[in-house]
Amino acid sequence: MTIEIGRQRGISEHGITAALLAATTESDLRNFANTNVPESLRYDHDAVGSDHDSLGPWQIRASLHGAVGIAQLMNPTHQANWFYDQLEKIPDWPTMPPTALAQAVERSAKPEAYSHDIDRVAQLLSHLAPLIGIPSPACAQSAPAGDGFGHRVLAAAQPWVGTPYVWGGGDENGPTNGGFDCSGLVLYAVHAASGGQITLPHYTQAQQDDPRASIIGADQRRPGDLIYFTIPGQQDSHHVVIYAGDIDGTEMVLHAATFGVPLGYSPLSQWAGERWDIRRFGPAPDGGSGHD
Repeated sequence: MTIEIGRQRGISEHGITAALLAATTESDLRNFANTNVPESLRYDHDAVGSDHDSLGPWQIRASLHGAVGIAQLMNPTHQANWFYDQLEKIPDWPTMPPTALAQAVERSAKPEAYSHDIDRVAQLLSHLAPLIGIPSPACAQSAPAGDGFGHRVLAAAQPWVGTPYVWGGGDENGPTNGGFDCSGLVLYAVHAASGGQITLPHYTQAQQDDPRASIIGADQRRPGDLIYFTIPGQQDSHHVVIYAGDIDGTEMVLHAATFGVPLGYSPLSQWAGERWDIRRFGPAPDGGSGHD
């Protein structure tokens, strides 16, 4: 329902992610009545709470937004539209991380809670991606056991699909100047996946040379690994992507491509004639070397 309403309104996957993230964190996607609002118990609900006068999946306060009536506040369709209404009032919402966007709408006393559910929402979107019209990243299904860091890298990058390419764009907080470039996206995703513990430089070769990364052999690549490409005869890599795994029989990557092309997925085979250097942050791998 949240996804379908978002699509009908022309909301991007980025905004839909924020809506799902807010509802997942606030109510575990349940429609809450509230003992402090007795009238709410008369309407369809699948949970009962007592937090102030908060109602429904997005825990809307009856004292603040109850002019529409309790029946409307207990209607999940109304609540989803309310969230998107509030979202569209935020001038720079397309450039805000989904966690920050959820907080900007909900104004929670515990804003850090939204970051706890980002992986879960990414997995949900992976299963429901056909409804949104984007390919489903394979990280949730095909990543080997124990590769949680790689999954978090993909989960951090995925909500930004459709974001414009901007040369020099992106830092540890999200897009800058309205978008990402390739190394800016990787900088952001690794920083988010590491809980702020790893901040990479904003340059492909410097990222590739970062001593905190493990060198990975081509036959050991996993979703969430970083692949740096170098044109034959040149010394420095010119592009970096996030490996997304097998999607409908094709190996895909997620990246910020170039001017005029929004952030999205491309076949890995696009770089078949170039040198690949694969890097992995997080837990140490079993071993391996780069791919020439």
